[in-house]
Amino acid sequence: MLTANDIDAMDYNQLIGVVRETNRPPGGLRSIALLARHGFLARDSHVLEIGTSTGITAVELAKLAGCRVTAIDINEESLREARRRAEDEGVAHLISFERNDATDTGYDAGSFDMVFCGNVTSLIPDRERALAEYTRVLKPGGFLAAVPMYYVDRPSDRLIADVSEAIQVDIQPHYQDFWLDFFSGPQRQTYLSRAFRFDTLRPADVDRFVDDILRRPHLAELPADAREVLAKKYREHMQLFRVNLSHMGFTVLLLRKERVEVEPELFTSSPV
Repeated sequence: MLTANDIDAMDYNQLIGVVRETNRPPGGLRSIALLARHGFLARDSHVLEIGTSTGITAVELAKLAGCRVTAIDINEESLREARRRAEDEGVAHLISFERNDATDTGYDAGSFDMVFCGNVTSLIPDRERALAEYTRVLKPGGFLAAVPMYYVDRPSDRLIADVSEAIQVDIQPHYQDFWLDFFSGPQRQTYLSRAFRFDTLRPADVDRFVDDILRRPHLAELPADAREVLAKKYREHMQLFRVNLSHMGFTVLLLRKERVEVEPELFTSSPV
């Protein structure tokens, strides 16, 4: 049984598993469906999901495409919730949830038709090594699916410091060009790129969401002082993220792994 001290020591990514939050990639199901469709996922496809958290992306990919998914995370609490969700949704036979390191997975080269990394790469200290690993385990012609978040408006130093403390990652205020340049390269050619901006929410919207989460039956089993610490800490985090995301956008990005280096497309086009 978790104590008040246990919860007080947790960062946001650990609290997700405790409250069983549906930790979606930016854009939620819309992003997942867009990447599944444009990545040509089918029943014979095998996807590696990086940073599955509580499993919503893995579950939705299995439901949408009937594909196999190997979903990894470093947080065992979140993985337990992910396995429970997969069972409830009837897709547990399609998904393998594993505790693993995104920078050194141990999987064979060329094992996967898609590597789906959402926004998690921004939380990995050695992101260059992680990207090299995504590329290594991806089949030639396979797709890297990413949904990087970035700042559209410049945040204050205080906001950056507060968010860094909440997620226990020393974040930097990167912008869209940084992530587009990071993911592209000689082996990875951009196939799809669609940019979005987060909506601005009212504090009351976040409070209603948090109230609903905190009423979940399994949380009633915690000691009273633990529930009190959890409620305070989780609400503070979510209100902080409300402010942070009001400065941010994201890009739904799909890149194809090429067998050989090809020159970039010169005559590009835009929707009309």
